[in-house]
Amino acid sequence: MKVVTVFGTRPEIIKLSPVTPLMDKKFEHVIIHTGQHYNYEMDKIFFDELELRNPDYSLNVGSDTHAVQTAKMMVGIEKILMDYKPDIVNVFADPNTPLAGALAAAKLNIPVVHIEAGCRSFNKKMPEEINRILVDHCSELLLASDKTAVNNMISEGIHEKNIRLVGSTIVDAVNRNIKLARKTGVLKNLGLKAGAYIVLTLHRAENTDNAEVLNGIIKAINHLSKKIAVVFPVHPRTQKILGRALKISDSVKRIEPLGYLEFLQLISNAKFIITDSGGIQEEADAVDVPCVIARNETEWVELVDAGRNILASTDTEKIIGVSETLLNDESRLNEIKKIGSVRKAGASQKIVGEIEEYFGGSKK
Repeated sequence: MKVVTVFGTRPEIIKLSPVTPLMDKKFEHVIIHTGQHYNYEMDKIFFDELELRNPDYSLNVGSDTHAVQTAKMMVGIEKILMDYKPDIVNVFADPNTPLAGALAAAKLNIPVVHIEAGCRSFNKKMPEEINRILVDHCSELLLASDKTAVNNMISEGIHEKNIRLVGSTIVDAVNRNIKLARKTGVLKNLGLKAGAYIVLTLHRAENTDNAEVLNGIIKAINHLSKKIAVVFPVHPRTQKILGRALKISDSVKRIEPLGYLEFLQLISNAKFIITDSGGIQEEADAVDVPCVIARNETEWVELVDAGRNILASTDTEKIIGVSETLLNDESRLNEIKKIGSVRKAGASQKIVGEIEEYFGGSKK
């Protein structure tokens, strides 16, 4: 069976890192890197760190408006698909890359497999929400991370026979890389002690593009930085916007974005994490560190309902209130840890198995 996997952002590379080697063993497998955020050369450190083979095609599309970026990717992907004629196309999650891959494949009548299907925040102002919905409805096989995602798709009229519950690959990715992460020395390099700092990440457009919201979050972080060290790896996109926000306190340790292994080591030793990232919400569960979500909704409802993550909203006082509880009440931290990880290992093998079973073919 000829299989194409399309990805283009670092979170996709990380979450697919335990899956693509299995695809290589099982199928005739081609990888397309669209370069949605970075070209392959910028992403090469991720491939090296995660011990992944080079992609077969690199489109190097780069940043642009949603329409232009998606169109460029569709043109490049379509040409490859027409030449290679795969049996199926795998896409992952909710950036513009899976949308481009799903549309290009569906227009050529090539079955689409959507890995991490069915996530919903129910906020259509988020570009990712539009992408999720469209990709799901272009796909023939939908592989869901949790029961909430399964129910979301059924409620939208997607037939149960096309849906499989496989779990999240993030646990496999963390388990595959955590030993390497411990060798990075990032805590020593940053002058940090395990459990004596919190990590902040902030990049979503609904937070950074709204001055009032961004100012409110920064105000909360400035307040918390008086009580505990705050480490803030600043996303390039966020860096461009921060000049318009309330001044970040000098006590917040702003650093350049880290490689995956360094970042994994950083978050796994934090007291807790404050983030607006969907991927980090899952990683926090995998490394058993409490996570405060600086958003008004989340696609990972199951982690909140289980008590592993806390949806604090973007309100200054609510972020401070939740965070100070975790700072001042050790028993609350222990309660979260006692719940245990919601995500379980083995999703990567299930994904490959479900694809083989559904489409009936593997490498001879």
